[in-house]
Amino acid sequence: MTREELEKKHPDYEGFATEWRFFLRSYFGGKMYREGNYLLKHPFESASNYARRKATAYYYNYCGPIVDIFVAHLFRKPAVRNYGSLSGDPLFKSFLANADMEGANLRQFMREAHRFAAIYGRVSIVVDMPALSVSTKAEAISSDIRPYVSLVTPENLVDWAFEKEPSGRPSMSMAKIKEDKSSYRIWTRQGWELWRTIDNGREVALEGSGEHNLGVVPVVNLYNRRSGIRMLGVSDIQDVADINKNIYYLCSDAKEIIENTAFPMLAVPYEKGGGSAPAELGPKNILQFDPELPNARPFWLEAPHSSLTEIREWVRQDISEIFRIAKMGGVKATEDAAAPRSGVALELEYQQLNAALSEKADNIEQAEREVCEIWARWQGERFDGTIDYPDDFSVRDLDRDIERLMKVLGARIESVTFGKELQKSVVRSVLPKIQDEVKDRIMEEIDGKNLGAV
Repeated sequence: MTREELEKKHPDYEGFATEWRFFLRSYFGGKMYREGNYLLKHPFESASNYARRKATAYYYNYCGPIVDIFVAHLFRKPAVRNYGSLSGDPLFKSFLANADMEGANLRQFMREAHRFAAIYGRVSIVVDMPALSVSTKAEAISSDIRPYVSLVTPENLVDWAFEKEPSGRPSMSMAKIKEDKSSYRIWTRQGWELWRTIDNGREVALEGSGEHNLGVVPVVNLYNRRSGIRMLGVSDIQDVADINKNIYYLCSDAKEIIENTAFPMLAVPYEKGGGSAPAELGPKNILQFDPELPNARPFWLEAPHSSLTEIREWVRQDISEIFRIAKMGGVKATEDAAAPRSGVALELEYQQLNAALSEKADNIEQAEREVCEIWARWQGERFDGTIDYPDDFSVRDLDRDIERLMKVLGARIESVTFGKELQKSVVRSVLPKIQDEVKDRIMEEIDGKNLGAV
């Protein structure tokens, strides 16, 4: 293999790598965002002023909370898992307790995997097997030699290929993962190879290889939402990040306007024949004018600050659009009493959010099932279990639901059954995380009451 072949990247990787890095920086913010150089330099702005403006710029991070809220909703209720014949396997129990060999159980790992899938649109999970060989299962159990998972972001999975199976279903036939600056691991349906660049990157060398009988590439793709293009998902912040970047610009401009207004610019006549220095923007510079002009005398030029009002309105509009695009307009409407929204509009938005969460849950469910299937293949077994993530998510305002329920309770409807069911509904709304045995006891106490007329 040549260096060019080893470092070859998929065309879609070349086209989206910059966008993926932008999404990641938009999520984490802070120093990572500032180092992305997303603050544009104004025409004629001095290098020193631009450097100062970058150093003092601040980033209102709306991307991070949006991703975290979606993840919290998805994993608020535990998935229903039945691992079938693998349930009693000590090695599989060890995998469930420490899926990545770094202390994260499978649920924690899938939660973090989806967090990055929500940022990038898609991440990949490698189900690998330690190179150590054991002769018996007892030895494997004592040494904890079993398959494990590792997360690969789109920035590190640089090339891939798909082939159609005899059934017509496309499946991955090759995945090239960049493990560090100089090494690449290439997975195929038959095995793997580890290559490294040497001699300052001019040559390549095969450092290791291995075979497996899985019949598939042990890589599972976890999509946030599918885009219709293989290996490309839809990020939760792909539109929000651009609006958030515009807020970053506007806040920097507003800060600059305030500084320019506070420190007016001095204008003085220039000397004849002395030439003039290139004009640079900034409150510390001096403007020069022709001394032969009428009423030519030094003066202070104060920058207008009327545009601050427009910038504030623009920022408010951008924030509203962020909530709308993220399908969280109901949260914004609750916070902003000056902008009430109709119940129909909010209900439609809740339905859209619920549908988006349901799609995400289906993708996580599929990815986790495929992880278990490949784990079983490594062990020469077959996964016959089921994994079911919740499909319905409560995204309505809790206080509003409780208020509605209490109003109905006060309507004195002449039905004992109706009254009991309403009380149970209140319990489920107020105490969503209560232990099952406590909830059952409360329900029994409600059923045991003779409420009569409510």
